[in-house]
Amino acid sequence: MPVVPVKSLGRPLHVAVCMKMTPDATDLTIDPVKKTLDRSKVKNIINPPDENAFELALQFKDRFGAQVSVLTMGPPFFDVMLRECIARGADRGVLITDRAFAGADTYPTSLTLAAGVKRISREFGDVDLILFGEETTDASTGQVGPGVAGHLQTEQATYIHSLDWDPEAEAFTATRSIGGGHEVLRFPAPACVTCELKMNVPRLATLNGKLRGQSAKLVVWSLADLTDIGGPEWVGLKGSPTVVGKVDISSGFERTPAKLPDAAAAVQALVEQGVAVVS
Repeated sequence: MPVVPVKSLGRPLHVAVCMKMTPDATDLTIDPVKKTLDRSKVKNIINPPDENAFELALQFKDRFGAQVSVLTMGPPFFDVMLRECIARGADRGVLITDRAFAGADTYPTSLTLAAGVKRISREFGDVDLILFGEETTDASTGQVGPGVAGHLQTEQATYIHSLDWDPEAEAFTATRSIGGGHEVLRFPAPACVTCELKMNVPRLATLNGKLRGQSAKLVVWSLADLTDIGGPEWVGLKGSPTVVGKVDISSGFERTPAKLPDAAAAVQALVEQGVAVVS
């Protein structure tokens, strides 16, 4: 693959991808006491838009020789995802895991990931581009990417469906859909970018890649390893300003439609229910 160095730095791009595993959206359960998702009883998959963000990083590696680091915050079993990413072509997988991080909402999550990016920069070289999926299927807030950008004070672009790098100008060009058209953004590194679902087709790992992923040594950090975080009160449930007042589990509703003889009868039924007005 070609290696296109960043002229002002004399090195290739360094892309970090923040990813996570989420419960399969078809198999969600809620802990009625903690009022959080119960991840122990559901199948977990790689968050679908994160797959597209990671594929974009691999495309930058193919085109520019970029270094690719994958970062995740979560329980130890998230190592399965990191090994899969290494199998597909990532240079390393970084797992941030600690009981202190449990129950985090988007604010301490973005704070923790930002601290992880800072440490990656110190240990493996400055990160130029941080990629995220547009949102996660377990919360759908879309807040973590912009949150990390805020903590790192970088440029940001959200919900993009294409991204390019101009080595001569040392600038990124992103395109995203807006009402009735497209918006084109141009900005320098470092930057945080969130990627639309299905913006590309994620590749599969080869057999050799699978073997490489299984034998790879992952980087594992706890709260104590992230010196940019002030203490346990900054992260996890303790550092989360969001308070869930109530969680209800819907059992659905009865669908027992009446059989009506014709359209006129259907209209009359809607009028009687106050759904329609005939003038």
